[in-house]
Amino acid sequence: MPGDTLAPPRKSPALPPGVAHSRRAALLMLTGLIAAGSPLPYSAAALIPLAWAGFESVLAIRARSAGGAPARSVASSVVGLVLVCLLAAMVLLPYAFYGTVKTLQDCTQGANTAVAAADCNTRYGSLESIVGGFLRFGQRAGG
Repeated sequence: MPGDTLAPPRKSPALPPGVAHSRRAALLMLTGLIAAGSPLPYSAAALIPLAWAGFESVLAIRARSAGGAPARSVASSVVGLVLVCLLAAMVLLPYAFYGTVKTLQDCTQGANTAVAAADCNTRYGSLESIVGGFLRFGQRAGG
């Protein structure tokens, strides 16, 4: 039929400034959150997508501020940046007490029963052992 033609493709509406950066930051933050759940030496890999998410969040804040976006959209990007920073701090915190945390992790992974896991938690999981390990490290480093 000569009169039948395909309809022109639909064009998506233009996105407000900074939305693409915000979406990328959210996906990267989710990737970092998933990677943060890995065992201790490998959880540091979560810092790569988290650093990238922080960068994208800053770009989103700048684009939204310059584009005259509503204050709540700028605030949501700021909240995203704060969440990225908190998650990065949570990933880095076990490395401050690496010896004690790694020993606890190895003990609980090797525990076959609930009693053995509870024993690991009482032996290595207390605050005193973490602080004690940190103080011993400070004494070794200091002299």
